[in-house]
Amino acid sequence: MSGLYRSLYFKIILILIIFIATVMAVVGTILLNGVSMHFADDFRTQMEESLDEHTELYEYLHGAVVRGDGAAALEITLHAYSGTLGLDANRSAAVLDENGLVLAVSDPSSMFAVGETVYLTPNILSVMRGGDGAVQRAGAEYFDFCMRLSSEEEGETYLIYVRDSKEEMQELNWMLFSIILQALLFGTLFAILLSFFLAKTITSPIQSLTRGAQQIAAGEFEQEIDVHSRDEIGTLTDTFNHMKSVLKNTIDQVSGEQKKLETVFFYLKDAVVAFRDDGSVMHQNTTARDLFVQLMTDTSSAGDEEAADNEDTILTLPWLLHLCGIEDNPIFRAALERDTEFGDEGYVIREIALRERVFDVSLGNFRYMENNETLTGVIAVIHDVTGRYELDRSRREFVANVSHELRTPLTSIKGAAETVLRYPDMPPDMRESFLSMAVEESDRMTRIVGDLLVLSRLDNNRTKWEISEFSMEAVIRHLCEVVKNDIAEHRHTLSVKLDDHLPAITADKDRIEQVLLNILTNAVKYTPDGGQILIRAAANGTHMAVSVRDNGMGIPKEDQPHLFERFYRVEKSRTTGAGGTGLGLAIAKELVEAHGGKIKLKSAVGKGTELTVILPLRTPLADEVQEETDA
Repeated sequence: MSGLYRSLYFKIILILIIFIATVMAVVGTILLNGVSMHFADDFRTQMEESLDEHTELYEYLHGAVVRGDGAAALEITLHAYSGTLGLDANRSAAVLDENGLVLAVSDPSSMFAVGETVYLTPNILSVMRGGDGAVQRAGAEYFDFCMRLSSEEEGETYLIYVRDSKEEMQELNWMLFSIILQALLFGTLFAILLSFFLAKTITSPIQSLTRGAQQIAAGEFEQEIDVHSRDEIGTLTDTFNHMKSVLKNTIDQVSGEQKKLETVFFYLKDAVVAFRDDGSVMHQNTTARDLFVQLMTDTSSAGDEEAADNEDTILTLPWLLHLCGIEDNPIFRAALERDTEFGDEGYVIREIALRERVFDVSLGNFRYMENNETLTGVIAVIHDVTGRYELDRSRREFVANVSHELRTPLTSIKGAAETVLRYPDMPPDMRESFLSMAVEESDRMTRIVGDLLVLSRLDNNRTKWEISEFSMEAVIRHLCEVVKNDIAEHRHTLSVKLDDHLPAITADKDRIEQVLLNILTNAVKYTPDGGQILIRAAANGTHMAVSVRDNGMGIPKEDQPHLFERFYRVEKSRTTGAGGTGLGLAIAKELVEAHGGKIKLKSAVGKGTELTVILPLRTPLADEVQEETDA
């Protein structure tokens, strides 16, 4: 149905119907308005000619008033001249006093009633004020005329009022409207029949051209369109047939090159974008489109989301150069302005950081044809090297952190040994102090190496797990005894709040103890003396949660995402004198995740920190260990 409304048939029919309806409406309006104006002018002319001061009727009426004969004489005169005034069933005359009260009527069947006050029309009010009473207003339901008769000697004033109900005019208008409506109906039927023939003549060749265009769009170039006329449409058909032949040859040539280009673009994992001479996008592969949509969505505000969706309009070469931070680079600017050439290898910008990703961007010139003009564009190949960059950075940071952590105890050990060797006669207590320091630093190195070995085994899935069923309550009680002396030394208050009937948990007991002990010792170490430490444990049907909360200094918000990274320490809020390698929480996170659990952090500066360990009641490692044992 919607297709019918959009067809040329429907439009031609609709245009002719609207045309005929418009013409008939204009003609009808003019006729009806002319009839109304004719009746109004005729009524006014008749009243003015009949009641003019020089007419016989006016003299009789005025004489009756001057003689003081009263309203009865006026009534008799109006009745006698009813033919002159055109009085009938639709037009009546009445004699009114100065207030509009009906004193007499021209006929007993009049529309006025003696003794009642008539509706004070604008003409009556105008005469009462001394004005004209013959004005006929458009849209009124009646014609009316009013005039004043007065006698200074008798002191009497009467109003002669004539009203026509317009019924005769309305009957004539309705008859004209019926005629116009009938003409409109017959004209519409004629327009429909005529429009069918006219539309058929116009649309038949257009439909043939449409079918030919659809065949070309579908890749069919063999069918020729027949020409049945030598007019403009016939010329268009000949031109279309010729265009189809030329287009087929051109498409065959372009198709081969396009398939090659599409194949290359499709298999490229790097983002490739070709820019025109004005910096707009000519081509881009799927990888580039996805990348730029993501980048533009990240860089645009909430009000620019619609612009980010239309990346072909927004993405330009200057935008890409700005994103890469090289729009002001003089070497590249010279190459871009064709003052120098890129060279065989083009222009390469390495390690550009964009939205937490790193890219290498290669730029080069290429030539293309557009509007029979040879132009030079720029092609950009964007290679995502985030993985390589992160790996290199992690390796560098790891080497730097390990070197730093091992160098400090080595320096202390070397200094203590050199001091003992240089001063063999030093007091025994001093010698013992230096040797004790060397042993402590050796133990520290041993812990660091041990932690690194644990992380290495976790990374390579070479950790040997000892899975067993144990009581978490017993583990927590044991850990409280382990840190009892440290708690007393720092004057902390340690509270334990456990749910009743905590279920047993299946996991590596030693590893879980290591995790909880690390968290608990951190709370003791980094809470100012006299602090509050609370250990809580709760369980549901599948998991158990153990949390350690302190009221210490807290962790700044910017440091929280990095808290579980290796060798990371929050130096801003925790003193370096507290010690630590920065591996404890990293190991804890690895161990918990290996058990199928997770660690949650909640902290605020000045309010304290809460670390929650969530573990499944039965770790997935139990099934893996059982499978290895069975094998």
